[in-house]
Amino acid sequence: MSLERLRELCDLNDIELREEHILKFQKYKELLKRWGKKINITSILDDEGIEEKHFFDSLLGLKAFESLGLDFKNKTFLDVGSGGGFPGVPLSIVIEGSTFHLCESKHKKCVFLEQAKRELKLENVKVLCSRVEDLDGKYDFLLMRAVKDPLTAIKLTNHFLEKGSILCIYRGKEKFPENIEDYKVKEVSFSPKGVKFERHFLFIENQIPAICRDRSRGWREPAQRDKDRINLSNSFEAYDFSRR
Repeated sequence: MSLERLRELCDLNDIELREEHILKFQKYKELLKRWGKKINITSILDDEGIEEKHFFDSLLGLKAFESLGLDFKNKTFLDVGSGGGFPGVPLSIVIEGSTFHLCESKHKKCVFLEQAKRELKLENVKVLCSRVEDLDGKYDFLLMRAVKDPLTAIKLTNHFLEKGSILCIYRGKEKFPENIEDYKVKEVSFSPKGVKFERHFLFIENQIPAICRDRSRGWREPAQRDKDRINLSNSFEAYDFSRR
């Protein structure tokens, strides 16, 4: 079995992968390479790049959730602007008990996501070919990757945040220096072992009364609006994740 780079990085960073996960990641990589020659899914199509900068990077979200004590099992996720399926598809592979909705507005990418769902047999995944502004419902967590402006992300997803969703934004080398009125922002920073890039995560939630929150999801009492930064290891040279 291939995927040596993904296996190595997950072992180094204590991310558990079972053989059935590896089989699905292998099929997923083959799909990305085949479809990537036809439509603009991602600019990264080499084996090591896909395994490191898409698969492993997506799975780092598990470590960010764990660091804040957020339970991600048996929850509902909305992957906003899913594109080629990052981070929603890799996470759905390893968190089988949770439900993942992949929101993507471009029809060709939706067709690819539907194909990936079928070939990988992802029963916990549903593809929504829509803009996030046009969606309704309630989710435990919202996922966004390669976001340049977190304020715009909040504006686009506020109708979910008002219902109690937590927004998790994957960011590259850029830290987020601002406080956001009426929202609580926590920043988690990683320098993963085996790579030379740093990954930041923003967890954003609406400052609604604690009585309205579902404590089973790991919500914190509202206190201050300042960010809680968690630095989990020494810094390496930062990598720019703005290209998908």
